Amino acid sequence: MPAYSNALPPSAIWPGDFAQVWNAEQPAPGSGGASASQRVALGMKEGGPGGFSVTGFFSGAPGSFEIDVQVSDVDADTQYQTISGGNITTVDATNNTFHLDASGVLATFVRLLMRSRTNAVNVTADIRRL
Repeated sequence: MPAYSNALPPSAIWPGDFAQVWNAEQPAPGSGGASASQRVALGMKEGGPGGFSVTGFFSGAPGSFEIDVQVSDVDADTQYQTISGGNITTVDATNNTFHLDASGVLATFVRLLMRSRTNAVNVTADIRRL
């Protein structure tokens, strides 16, 4: 998927669905726009919010990095806020993978933001609706 753009409606994911928001990409580190993944709309779950999870991997050791998991109720770049504990800064040292469970987060939209990355490696990431 290309970097964040709200020119087209976001893909919606429902409980059990997932969307790939980065596909072997090297987003430019920063604070918005080209640093952000595609966003997804979280379909409502009967009986409660349900939350979501994030899973991803780097093609090699990313070095020092930070990916922020961000949510918003309004799909505008400046409205996205990083969730509590949503700063991913470590990977599994063998496979360069990461995972974050946000099962208690209620939001309409979610995206990932590449805040920083030392090494020029690709990242692939999915957001799953719980």
